[in-house]
Amino acid sequence: MHKFCLFPKGEILSSIIWMLFLLIPIISLIPFDTFEKQFLGMLIVLFSWFYRNTLFQGRYFIYWLMGQYLIAIFYALNLGYIYLFMFPAWQLGFGFPKIKKTTFWLLFFGQSLLIVVSLFLRSFEKSSFVSDQLVISSLFGLFTIIAPLPGREFQKSMEQRKQLYQANQRMEAVIKGEECIRIARELHDSLGQSLSVMTLKLDLAQKVLLKDPQMVTGELQEIEQLSRSTLKTVREIVSDIRKRSVREELIEINQALTTAKIVLITENEEIANDLSANQQNEISNVLREAVTNIIRHSKATFCKIIFTIDAGWFKLSIEDNGIGAKEMIAGNGVTGMIERIENIQGTILIQDDQGTSIRISVPLKEALHD
Repeated sequence: MHKFCLFPKGEILSSIIWMLFLLIPIISLIPFDTFEKQFLGMLIVLFSWFYRNTLFQGRYFIYWLMGQYLIAIFYALNLGYIYLFMFPAWQLGFGFPKIKKTTFWLLFFGQSLLIVVSLFLRSFEKSSFVSDQLVISSLFGLFTIIAPLPGREFQKSMEQRKQLYQANQRMEAVIKGEECIRIARELHDSLGQSLSVMTLKLDLAQKVLLKDPQMVTGELQEIEQLSRSTLKTVREIVSDIRKRSVREELIEINQALTTAKIVLITENEEIANDLSANQQNEISNVLREAVTNIIRHSKATFCKIIFTIDAGWFKLSIEDNGIGAKEMIAGNGVTGMIERIENIQGTILIQDDQGTSIRISVPLKEALHD
């Protein structure tokens, strides 16, 4: 059993605003003192119900849309009133995934023809209409005719953003899966062999314990050394697990900026793969701190991260269109950013020029010999 929803989730405010515009033709009918006005009022109520149903873009989307067109046609041909066409026109653009391409263009040109005909009949019946009213109505009619096209493009862009978000989610899952496989391989290759040797040596020590105690002592010493070496390997693996790659960090950065309604653009991010694990870890931390500052202090709407390589140097620039670096003080982690870059023999420059610009340069020598 489905829970009843008056409007689609996430579109409640915009839906209410659009529905309020339907009060205009209803108010124009007050008082409802004739059968004709009562009939026209009932048509508007029915039109409102059809419009509400198209918002959900369900199985019967095309039928609810056609119901709106029929009522809009009645108003246009009988009253020369093209206002109602705006509602199905906009939904026609938004609902293009639910209808065939030929159906879309058939409805688009059919609506255009009806609007032109209704304007012609209106001007023909009332000569006084051929004045400022005709100009205003013609402009509104033109706007209504082209409304499905921007609506269609806007819906396409929404679908593409949704697909991009889903692709990022899948990529994140793949990265996590690959990381798990890498860890399992490291444990198998590094620890499996050491533990197997230790098991064999302990088994040998048990067998010769009474016959050759001196040999047992030597075996136990080797086992101790092997154990220490294995413990060191485990610590290295754990330390390596804690390190993050730049591209892993970019996934979380993109999510954080999207939540903050800041557009992120990156260029050549694959270049970061040329960095060593240690360099990637430090730069990831710097990226996180820089983006945190952008979200908290910059009031920006746009962030651009550019990766380049120039004469053996890895270069990274982080730019935004916010209020500048006025709020970026040492307490916000800038000192930590500088220290991290210096730890990998790099340089960092923070500039305040129509927004904040952070430029980082790191030598690739370490990465090439890693």
